Amino acid sequence: MARKTRRTDENAVTAQKPLEIFPTAIYARLSVENSGKDDNGAALATQIEICKEYIKERPYLNLVKVYQDNGFTGTTMNRPAFSEMWEDIKSGLIKAIVVRDLSRYSRNYIETGTHLEKIFPQYDVRFISVKEDFDNFTVDGTAESLMIPLQSLINDFYSRDISRKVEAAIHNQMEEGTFAWRMLPYGYRWNEGHTNIVPYEPEAKFVRKIFQWRLEGKSVLKISDLLDEEGAPFYRDGLFSKEGVWQHGSLMGMLTNPAYVGDRVYGKRHSAIYKGIKLEKKPEEEWYVIPDAHPAIIDRDTFYAVKELIRKNSDIRQESMRKTQKDREKLIDLFEGKIFCADCGKRLYFHRHRMDCKTHYWYADYECSTYVSKKRRKCSYHGIRQDDLNAKVLNAIKTQVKVAMDYDVLLAKLRNSEADKSVRDQINNGILSIQQRMRGLQQKRTKLYEDYVEGILDESEYAFVKKTYDDQYDVLNRQLDELVVRRSEYQEALSSDNKWITLMKSIRNTKTLTQKLVDACIERVEVCDDKSINLMMKYHDIYELTVKYANEIKKEAEKNG
Repeated sequence: MARKTRRTDENAVTAQKPLEIFPTAIYARLSVENSGKDDNGAALATQIEICKEYIKERPYLNLVKVYQDNGFTGTTMNRPAFSEMWEDIKSGLIKAIVVRDLSRYSRNYIETGTHLEKIFPQYDVRFISVKEDFDNFTVDGTAESLMIPLQSLINDFYSRDISRKVEAAIHNQMEEGTFAWRMLPYGYRWNEGHTNIVPYEPEAKFVRKIFQWRLEGKSVLKISDLLDEEGAPFYRDGLFSKEGVWQHGSLMGMLTNPAYVGDRVYGKRHSAIYKGIKLEKKPEEEWYVIPDAHPAIIDRDTFYAVKELIRKNSDIRQESMRKTQKDREKLIDLFEGKIFCADCGKRLYFHRHRMDCKTHYWYADYECSTYVSKKRRKCSYHGIRQDDLNAKVLNAIKTQVKVAMDYDVLLAKLRNSEADKSVRDQINNGILSIQQRMRGLQQKRTKLYEDYVEGILDESEYAFVKKTYDDQYDVLNRQLDELVVRRSEYQEALSSDNKWITLMKSIRNTKTLTQKLVDACIERVEVCDDKSINLMMKYHDIYELTVKYANEIKKEAEKNG
């Protein structure tokens, strides 16, 4: 075939230059306001497909990963997939981001402007918005670049305006008494015209029993047992089912719900995105109350008698707590949020106990949460006294400190040894070899694209060969990632600033277990059924790497004689 004349359009000019290949990410987002669709009716899949089509036409963009946040507002950058993407950018995995439009990335114009002007250049990240036809590697810093922050500002105002309008609409509906029930109270159903709620006798009879039992002095725990024994339909997530068991929280919510005397209450909780206010409870005096809005199940005398009983019991408990406060404060839970059952994985409850009312002897223990509640008992007994646990943890820490000191001496001998240099050379040479092969593939892909632009290859030939090159490149890229991670791990383990050893040195003179010590070095404690413990300490991963690479250097030394 005769070689065709090189075209002089924009694509041809681009083809003449060596192409830099950018490992590329697609980011897509749907906000909390749109129930599965974004402002223009485009679902996540549509956003992603638009970005893929854009990337497909540009050989310098190599799609590596797709990140998507479903149900997260653009007014904050605290989103799971967004955070994951930035971790990959910082590690060097991603060098370009493609979004369908700027609002998918963020609706906060200040943060967006900061990313465009400072963050992207700092990490040398190419940012592309398909809808706005914006590419931060091609803007000239004049009018075009100024339009993007302006568009972001509009997005920010738009998001805040939606929040204001939604809150105002809900506020008006509450004042007018037209705000729709989101979840019907237990014991009620819609009437035939769906215009109001009415008692549903199969459940309403149990509502009456609940209030009567409470007036008789039965505890909430006893009432839940009675409901289970009588087969009362279980209330969960707005649905009625005979499966499950009754829980204390559900009953307390019912015993204090004005809906049972016929009152309609709005505005118990409040949120406003445009003010930065998350869902929060409002004081009772700020509620919207419509008396006798629907038929009552409980008479007002009974309801308020139960309410007064709950208040008195609460006062008694508060007084008891006040009297024993000093004794209880001596027993501090050092492992709050860090102690779990080794079998079921659930957290352990911290209990304080008074053994003798005369001597006021107190002690504390931990028990598996799924065992403590007989209604949810799915695990065997896992428990341990606080003093036993503290002693075991302290001994484990002291053992870890001794091991760290031994490795500190060992690493000092291994650093810069011939075996150390040999291992480092093997890793670095492997990285250089793969990078060289990847550059060769990049050149082949660039030449392939030139041949396609000039008409030497048709579309099917180009696609076939490009896929072959892309597959080879992906394999090498994965191998390179593994070696780069290995080099980073090796450097971390052999560093004189090894984080695990540094931590152990800082606590080596500790003689007692304190909150400061636990916070500094404990990540997780698991209690087994024989009262033994599994302890996960801070920088346990660095500890494992230290052991791994120290052994590797020793083997290398033995191999080299």
